[in-house]
Amino acid sequence: MALEGSLRDFDLFSLFNMIKIQGKNGTLVLSQGQEFVKVFFEGGEIVGCDSNQVRMEDRLGTMLVRLGRLTGEELLGMVQAQRQTLKRMGTLLLESGKVTSSDLQDALFSQATSILHRTFRWVEGDYRFDSMLPADLDRDHFLPIPVDTVLMEAARIQDEWPVVERRLPGMVVPLTRSAKANALHLDIDRDVSSFLDGHGQMHVGSSGLTHEQEMVLSYFAQPESIKDIIQVSRYEELDTCKAVADLIEAGLLEPASGNTTKVSRPWVMDANVEELPEDWNPSQLLWPLVALGFLVPLLLYVPHHRGSVNMGLASLQPVDVQVVPEGPTRLRQAWALRMASPKDGGVALAKYLGRPLEGVNPVADFTKFPDPMAHMAPKPSGTVPKK
Repeated sequence: MALEGSLRDFDLFSLFNMIKIQGKNGTLVLSQGQEFVKVFFEGGEIVGCDSNQVRMEDRLGTMLVRLGRLTGEELLGMVQAQRQTLKRMGTLLLESGKVTSSDLQDALFSQATSILHRTFRWVEGDYRFDSMLPADLDRDHFLPIPVDTVLMEAARIQDEWPVVERRLPGMVVPLTRSAKANALHLDIDRDVSSFLDGHGQMHVGSSGLTHEQEMVLSYFAQPESIKDIIQVSRYEELDTCKAVADLIEAGLLEPASGNTTKVSRPWVMDANVEELPEDWNPSQLLWPLVALGFLVPLLLYVPHHRGSVNMGLASLQPVDVQVVPEGPTRLRQAWALRMASPKDGGVALAKYLGRPLEGVNPVADFTKFPDPMAHMAPKPSGTVPKK
């Protein structure tokens, strides 16, 4: 039996803790609006995580493109190969030699915790837990994550996030490097392998920035929003936003002025936007054809008599008299016509209604018979009864 409810009644901390204590196996689906997050548990530990906003493997490929391990064309080729072979993106990356098994494990762990920590900031939503696990979990490269590890980090993020959020101009505001930032000489190590090892050394270099701040600043080669930077950043969402806030306050990042063109990343799939060709425009005949498609069935299928099988549409037609050829109903109809027009038995009325009687009305005209109630009429007052 599935467990479901609202996050207002049962928060995520209690939900995750209950699954851990009971050692549950199954899939927890969390939803908020159009966003869905799936968390897979086995023995009370997290063995997988995914989101319909940005799938983990898609984000892994995008990050490798940003770091220079792959070109956009190479990743597109891997996406096509994935559709043909049905292999995981991580497996294809390993086979290509672009990443090591350790790199892949670290990246999947980081991306899973990033999705989870963001989900813990939800103040409303729904949850559903089913005791079923998908058969295609990547058990080779996704190491089980203890629930306590996620809960402790999520609690820290919840405490710090409101302060960081107030320092940011907005998640979708395009930011660009300032003239001061362009004049800086960044001594960041561009080697990707050292970047994937962890959060980097937090020493202050000749630029006056930490390794993390330099790396985040390097993401803004073109105007970017914080939301887009989070998708390609190696760091946690909170740490990335902290670095962006520090760079803004240091005068190294500023809101982009004028119209900015969004960086084209064909290998990044937006889960909420249906892809259409850029020059797609509807034909001028589209809407007339749509209107015709509605009118033709309506004209063909509206019945012109009440005997139609579609009684709903038949009710739109004028009311008429339905003739029953024989039986009690026909006799009741004859009585109704006789009472409505006793002189001719309703013959003229039936003809007017378009349902003429066959012959004369079988109901007799009772006005021609003596009144059976006449002998019970009261006698005139003033008469004296005889003795």
